Amino acid sequence: MANVNLTINGIAVSVPTGTTILDAAKSAGVRIPTLCAYEGMGPHASCRLCIVNVAGDEKEKLACAVKVAEGMEVTTDSETLFEKRKATLTEMFRQHKVDCHHCARVGGSRIEDLDPWFCENCFYCDCQRDGFCELQALAREFGISQLPFEPQQHDFAEDCSTDVILRDPNKCVKCRRCVDVCKNTQAVGVLGMVKTEAGQTVGVAAATLAESACIRCGRCVDVCPTGAVYLKEHKDELPYYAHARDVKTAALVDESVLPELSKLYGGEVTLSGLSGALRKIGVDAVYDAEEVRTVIASEVAQKLSKRRKKAPAILAMDPAAKKFLEANFADRKADFLFPETAQVRFAELVKGKFDKIYRLSGKNALADEVHSTGCADYFYNARELYRVLKRTGANPLRAIPAELDTLGVAAEKTAYEPVLSSVCWQVGGEAEAVSLDVNGKEVRAMICRNPSQVKKALETDCTVIRVNA
Repeated sequence: MANVNLTINGIAVSVPTGTTILDAAKSAGVRIPTLCAYEGMGPHASCRLCIVNVAGDEKEKLACAVKVAEGMEVTTDSETLFEKRKATLTEMFRQHKVDCHHCARVGGSRIEDLDPWFCENCFYCDCQRDGFCELQALAREFGISQLPFEPQQHDFAEDCSTDVILRDPNKCVKCRRCVDVCKNTQAVGVLGMVKTEAGQTVGVAAATLAESACIRCGRCVDVCPTGAVYLKEHKDELPYYAHARDVKTAALVDESVLPELSKLYGGEVTLSGLSGALRKIGVDAVYDAEEVRTVIASEVAQKLSKRRKKAPAILAMDPAAKKFLEANFADRKADFLFPETAQVRFAELVKGKFDKIYRLSGKNALADEVHSTGCADYFYNARELYRVLKRTGANPLRAIPAELDTLGVAAEKTAYEPVLSSVCWQVGGEAEAVSLDVNGKEVRAMICRNPSQVKKALETDCTVIRVNA
């Protein structure tokens, strides 16, 4: 593919044909503010914050939607652009719940009075994204303190029907990220634009999430910039029971929680460092979910080795992927292979030994299984865990590293490991073809990193299809 040459803020840039101005700017290290754009997902041009000037055009262009052209000269920053972006951003607060922006605890509405560190430790406004909110961060960047209008609080009813993934339409800025990820990446499509008295907003086709075809993957939570979709939190329960006398606690941790924790802390968080921080809070035992996973993987490998069917085994090792397959490929049920998750097996192995079990993972889909099966008492993803640790002062970067506890059940990894190990989720893309050497025989497998890849994977000639959601 031929490259296109252009300049962005005077910087010479060469990018492939078809690249948007926004992506071209990213490649040159130039940041353009946006709320609706998300890596890997197509542009919606809904937030309209990414306006730029293109030489020769009187009107501003949307960087997320306009593709580069040969010789294009782009300006991404000027006083005029700043003021227009600020006006657009300010307008978003007209129908947005502003309990964080107008902090009742601080006693004022000046954005400069709201310190991110303070917000992350406060919990006063009870906003799950406070300190992590992209709208809040942009308000700080553009200095939006006094709103020139009285916010129109519509008081839409929150959807708490699943008791795990919750929706607060009052915080929705209509960026449509959740709609895109639900429909195009997860191939579920329960979220969409619906009409209300105040115009269009994001809603559920069914009456509630619980009544919809939602697979509880929690990817909408991952991409939402404002906390309009979030996981139910248990921020007080971890330190409370960990400190409580005569309450024995354990934490089951997997490495998927580490990347975002490291990003939030600005340094590499390790399992041993996290273990040290949890023990400082008072958690009695910390286990690595990988130990349990290897046992389950060994059992699955034995089943795959004995399998003689020509149709590929369709393997899912997380609850959301299982729900997706059961809902969309029921005709292939005979080929499904759904082993227990590590957290369910762990609960069986430690039954009666602990009063409270905490599940720490970066995979939001596990929260629903914790809730529905009771295999743990509380689930924490990286963001909530970070806030709890900051609140208690237990820093995994500074804590004395502590070895994780062991159940003594780990198994040797098998030739099927590439399709049995933890699979990283991705937006879009195609299933990955993998060739395995099993006892000197080639075994072809496909790894689907998201549900949208499953349909094409089923058309390939392979022995195993691993599905991740």
